[in-house]
Amino acid sequence: MLTVECIQQNIIKKIQILPSKYFQQNANYISILDKIILELQIHQNASNDTLKVLKTWTSAQQLIPSFSPELGTIIELLRHIKIIKADTAKVGTQLKLFLTFQNGLRAIFKPQWYSRTKKIEGPVYYGKDRHNAEVVAFYLALLLSLRRVPLALIRKLKLKEEIEKNATPELLSTIYQNGDNTCFYGVCHYCSPIDPVCGVKDLLEGTVLLWLPQNWKLAKYKHPWQRTYTRKYPALWEVDINYCNKVKLLKTYSAQSSNRLLDLIDTAIFDFLIDNGDRHHYELLKDSFKDPTILLIDNGKSLGNPDIDHIDILAPLYQCCIVRKTTWDRLQLLSGGSLSYALKELLAHESSMADVLPIITDKHLNAIDRRLLTVYAIVEYCLNKTQNSSVIAK
Repeated sequence: MLTVECIQQNIIKKIQILPSKYFQQNANYISILDKIILELQIHQNASNDTLKVLKTWTSAQQLIPSFSPELGTIIELLRHIKIIKADTAKVGTQLKLFLTFQNGLRAIFKPQWYSRTKKIEGPVYYGKDRHNAEVVAFYLALLLSLRRVPLALIRKLKLKEEIEKNATPELLSTIYQNGDNTCFYGVCHYCSPIDPVCGVKDLLEGTVLLWLPQNWKLAKYKHPWQRTYTRKYPALWEVDINYCNKVKLLKTYSAQSSNRLLDLIDTAIFDFLIDNGDRHHYELLKDSFKDPTILLIDNGKSLGNPDIDHIDILAPLYQCCIVRKTTWDRLQLLSGGSLSYALKELLAHESSMADVLPIITDKHLNAIDRRLLTVYAIVEYCLNKTQNSSVIAK
């Protein structure tokens, strides 16, 4: 009898006999990288008025337009723009700040908890958010043409000048000095005075995640491949090889009513590459256009352990055996180490501009390339299994 474990073992075997094309570089990836590098160029005479273009970016299908020549300039402006208000961000369970900038733009700030080389042991969802993972997710999304990740950048905050002076009373009550270092613990589900985050003296590295314009609202939905977060009681999708057929019976995920299932499979591939096994819900833009795209929001639980591949993140792909053609075409262009090389180039630019240590380690880059082979293997497995072209959805 075929089981979930058998399917996963078949996928692992398939990796060993993949066609050679998946191990060779496709020179066409260079044009993808060059286009993004062009977007990241900084125009020196730009002013804060440049940020007004952000109001035109968001749509039901994307957070970043397919080509944004202002992107690099906007990132650099956001790295230095004046903060006029700092509050605790009560969305989610972990310590975050909600920042308001001088022109009314708003952002989430996730502080640095770990070194880049910290390996998170335990289940895929363990540990605090990794701030650098949000930036890696942003640039990976650009490479994969999944421009549904909020704009993310590294910024060092001057805690006394930028946060303490602009803090709400609630946040201010949690800020204190520990020797020469400024610390705070905020207000959230897991926030506690015994678990503060501290700057190095007055400086704290973290990631700024640009929030949606105020006229856009998010609608949140339970992910059909949600974990139970306990090994004692596995989710139905973890034991039922026909689970995808049950999902397809729901109107929300039927091919006739929306592209939602294809979005979930895009999301699964994206999450697997960066080892994000904590996508228990997903978000869409509320009251927008027909069939809005799933947004890739909250990627902080990624980059946990580069030595482990959690194949179950890809359950939507290997259970449904379907993938969007544009996604599959892009993945094939990034074969043979091209994905890690391009991602390293983009992240090197970001770390240089932010004046911080490299944002990702070579171990994590190698893991992303290795996991891409698993995605190739699953699609090959599905093509062999179905014996037709319905796997690649146009």
